[in-house]
Amino acid sequence: MSDQPAIPRLDPDEFPTGAGLLHLRSDLPEALDGTFSPWCDRHHDDLLRVSGFRRARRFVLCGAFGNGEAEAGPPAARYLTVYDLKHVGVLAAGGGDLHDSAGTPLPPELIGAVTSSRLDCREIRRWPNVSASRLFPAGDKLLHLTAHGSGAAMGRWLHEEAVAELLRSPGAVGLRWFDAGEGLHVVLCEVSGPMWPLPPHVPQDLGPAVWSGYRQVYVAGG
Repeated sequence: MSDQPAIPRLDPDEFPTGAGLLHLRSDLPEALDGTFSPWCDRHHDDLLRVSGFRRARRFVLCGAFGNGEAEAGPPAARYLTVYDLKHVGVLAAGGGDLHDSAGTPLPPELIGAVTSSRLDCREIRRWPNVSASRLFPAGDKLLHLTAHGSGAAMGRWLHEEAVAELLRSPGAVGLRWFDAGEGLHVVLCEVSGPMWPLPPHVPQDLGPAVWSGYRQVYVAGG
């Protein structure tokens, strides 16, 4: 009997789950971490008071490598923040600058020192296939992929190779696939414990691709 987990049949033409994700990556000099982290904690709390924001998580980079000659989408940054949203319309309902305008202003010493990039993502699939009305199970680390290509090609690779390979790895909790727009895909593999899964090779038609490992330093909500 095979020890691979059962993988639901995936039809790339099916509708996405409807869950949303606000995906933010930030860089700043390490000397300012002591100012940045407390401000982030307050900012996360402010956003979780906004209708439709369900959970806030912040991560620090452990390492990254490319599957091609160039990085796909925004480069790997020292900090990653993800907000789980009830649905993809939460950000539009609150205005395009909701994240920037909500809550505590940026401290003066951080103005001009923090560079950031933002992706507004909609969830396409999740493994295990828990209801989108429930928050996805979280680990204490995150294996993060950005890749370019068609939705059909990404679906085939996940269904035929990547999901089974990742979920049979020690510590792997679950996997989510997001559409970030303009052909960019984000895959988040939740990991718990001391071991990191070995990232599967991404085919050339989904490259260039970048795998990053992040360690969770903050979580609230849910």
